[in-house]
Amino acid sequence: MVRAAFPGRDVFPISSAVLCRRGRAVRGQSCAGQAPACGWRAARIPARDPQNGAGSLAGRGPAPCQAEDMRHLFLDFFGTLVNYADSRAGQGYADTHASMRAFGARGTEQETADAWLDAFHQLNAESDVDHREFTMEELSRRAFVRLLGREPDATEIAAGAASNMADWERGVVLIPGMAQTLRELGQSFTLTIVSNTHSASVVPRQLAAMGATDLIANIVTSLEVGFRKPHSAIYRAALDTAEADPARVIFVGDTWDADFDGPRAHGMEAVLVAPAPRDGVPETRRVTSVLDLPDLLSFRYPSTRPISTRGVA
Repeated sequence: MVRAAFPGRDVFPISSAVLCRRGRAVRGQSCAGQAPACGWRAARIPARDPQNGAGSLAGRGPAPCQAEDMRHLFLDFFGTLVNYADSRAGQGYADTHASMRAFGARGTEQETADAWLDAFHQLNAESDVDHREFTMEELSRRAFVRLLGREPDATEIAAGAASNMADWERGVVLIPGMAQTLRELGQSFTLTIVSNTHSASVVPRQLAAMGATDLIANIVTSLEVGFRKPHSAIYRAALDTAEADPARVIFVGDTWDADFDGPRAHGMEAVLVAPAPRDGVPETRRVTSVLDLPDLLSFRYPSTRPISTRGVA
């Protein structure tokens, strides 16, 4: 039997009676001669039979369980729903450099990149202390001062922020099949994005590029809240916005403190997106990609799609 294990808790905190696909049973009893009732206290999903197809009733062995009383998925965005260049350097600074030159900078593109990177790392170090989020405009102002030796006006700050965001977004890579996966997840869960970001427009813009705008019920960002994950304020804001009981939320993301440990400390369950096993994270709480999340949560019964097409639009 698939069973999750966290320190002090070993199941999703679901209060409903156990339901089995081949009959009903009280917790701890068998369902139609199958294995004991599901440890996650949820609907039983038949195991796949390799000869009869995914989700076939001919599946052998104990079946995974469905987290059917969990009603909300809180999803990190960058590194979870899209891939991106974390270095802030590999995508180049062509637009930023052109903007800086238009306002009087005379150095090379590398000098422009160095000034913006130095400003970013300084602001990021400050945010690491209290988790206060900074804006693209704050970053732009500091970079301007470093490059031009003067305070920029509002127009210059806005232009610098927009050009640097355009450069950075070239490092964002959409994941094929993600929109279809979100559509499947949305059949059983309310989807809320909870993301650290310095720009209010970047998440909606990338969702539109993905074709997933209408699949997301809520977007909560660190920029709007004022604090980044793992600060309590952003988790509270997400729960309030989604009108969600934390006991019915599964948080999914790729960062240990922001997306796994932090949500659990606030009463939510969590699934870590990670390419390899990690100490402290049961394999029943890890996926290599969000494309694998429907299978981990096992919310469909039976599956009507072969394994080879999961997550493919």
